[in-house]
Amino acid sequence: MKKLLLLGIISTVFITSLSSIALGEEAGIGVRVILASHQEKALDARLQDIQKNLDTLNYSSYQLLQERSFRLAQGQSGQLPLTGNKELYVKLLQEQGGTAEIAVEILQGGKGIFKTTAKLKKGGTLLIGGPKHEEGVLILAIAAQGP
Repeated sequence: MKKLLLLGIISTVFITSLSSIALGEEAGIGVRVILASHQEKALDARLQDIQKNLDTLNYSSYQLLQERSFRLAQGQSGQLPLTGNKELYVKLLQEQGGTAEIAVEILQGGKGIFKTTAKLKKGGTLLIGGPKHEEGVLILAIAAQGP
């Protein structure tokens, strides 16, 4: 009986461990596509939480064009279409201790034109200067979101 109980405990621990590995840790990733320009001094009210980050850039106007949130498991990607036949992919490489390691890739017509990795603490934001758009440039603000 003791051997059967021990085997049951070992099996439960093993199955639980495999489930954790298969599911991986999840992280919330938020992506905002922002038009930055020198047109007029203006900040879209929906960007006030990252105003300090944007103030480090050399633009006077910031307008939020689109916003998307993803809940990603380890190894999973989120995709967001951009202008000019471009697509943004954000992949969660790992989440550990409140820090999300991500891979960011932009494709144009199926070919990679930009690729980087970054580690973001929950609440942290990565700004990526993008291509020209209308009278300015696109800025991608990628943030690790809380639970």
